[in-house]
Amino acid sequence: MRHATALAAALLLAIPAGLAAQTQAPPSQAPAPADGGTATTPTGTTGGTVLTSVTPVLGQSRLSGGQIASWFAKQQITPAITIPIPELANIFVDEGNAQNVRGDIAFAQSILETGWFRYEGSMVKPTDNNFSGLGACDSCTRGNTYPTPADGVRAQIQHLWAYADPAADPTRTARPLVDSRFPYVRPYGKAPTWESMGNGNWATGGGYTEKILALYGSMLRHNGLEPETTTLRTVASGAPTGPLKVIVTRRGAVRLGTFPGRIGTLSTALEAFGPGTTRAVSGTCRVTWSSLGAVMVFAPPSGAASCSDESRLRAAVLSGGQWVTTAGVTPGDRVSKVRRRYGRKAARGRTSTLVRARTGALLTVRMKGGSVKALLVRVPPSR
Repeated sequence: MRHATALAAALLLAIPAGLAAQTQAPPSQAPAPADGGTATTPTGTTGGTVLTSVTPVLGQSRLSGGQIASWFAKQQITPAITIPIPELANIFVDEGNAQNVRGDIAFAQSILETGWFRYEGSMVKPTDNNFSGLGACDSCTRGNTYPTPADGVRAQIQHLWAYADPAADPTRTARPLVDSRFPYVRPYGKAPTWESMGNGNWATGGGYTEKILALYGSMLRHNGLEPETTTLRTVASGAPTGPLKVIVTRRGAVRLGTFPGRIGTLSTALEAFGPGTTRAVSGTCRVTWSSLGAVMVFAPPSGAASCSDESRLRAAVLSGGQWVTTAGVTPGDRVSKVRRRYGRKAARGRTSTLVRARTGALLTVRMKGGSVKALLVRVPPSR
C-alpha cells in the first residue's frame, strides 16, 4: 500500500482552485493535412448508460520528435519560427513527457494555433516563441512573449497540465514555472480531455477538438499508427445534483453522497457519481469528476489491475460547492465558519483535521486566503 499512501498524500496537498475561465482568441485555421485525418469524437448517450471515447490531455507522447518532424516535412510548408521543426518537435516531446502531458498532441495544437507556424494575420509574432496563443484574447492587442522556444513550449505544456489535472499546482510543476497564466485556469483539471477543449476552454471557437485530433490522426497514420482514445466505463448516466453530504464519524463511518466510502468499490463510485476520467497512477487508480469538483484515489485488491472494479477508496479531494459536511461547511466558506462549527481550535494553518475516526479515517479541511479550498477525506485500508 506504499504507492497508495504516497499518492493519497500528494492529492491531499494539491487542491483545485475557484471558478473562472480563460478565454483566448480563436486559433488560426490550419489547412487540411496532406494525407487527411479524422477527428475523434465522443459517442452519444444511449438508454441509462453512457460510453464515451476520449483523448486524455495527460500522458506520455506516443510519437518521437523525429516522427513528428518527418510528418511535418511531408506537408511542404515553410514555417516562420526561429528554430528548426525537428528541434522544436523534440522539445515538445521532452517537455511533455516531463510534465506527463501529451507533447505530440500539443504539437498538433500549435499547428492549429499558429497556422502551421506561419502566424499569418495573428497578433502573435513568430519571434514571440509563443506556439499556442497564450495571452492572446479577443480584446487583446498582443499575446505573451518568451525568451526562447523552449520557454514557449514549456508554458504551453504547463498550461495544458493546469487544464487537465485537478491536482495541478503552480508550485509543483516538473520544471520551473514559466506559464504566467497558470493561476487563471479555474478550477484546475476542468478539461482533462481534448474533447473538452474549445467553447471557452483554451479557445472560444467550436470545432477546436476535431481540428487538433484530425492533425494528430494524420501524424499517427504517417508513422504507421492508428489513432487511439481511452474509453471510459459504461456507467449510470448523469452526475448527481444537489448537495452531497460528506460524512466521517468518530466511530469510522465514511460516506460521500450516496457512496459508502469504507466498503464501496470503484464500480459503485462510478454508479453513484456518473462518468469519470479514470487513470492508473503508481499502482492505484485516480478518478476525476470535473463537474463535481472531485478527485478520488482507489487501491486495487492484491494482484488486481489498478482500476479494477473492486478497487477501494483511499483518498478524496472535494473542491466543488455541492460537497458539504454534516456541520454545514462547504468549499468556498470562510474560515470563521469552520471555527464556529468545529470549535476555536479548528481552521488553524493551511490544513486542519475536523474529524479523526478511531479506524484512522480523517476529514480534513484545506484553507487559503481566509476561505475553504477543499474537503479532504482519507480512508485507511481495512484490517
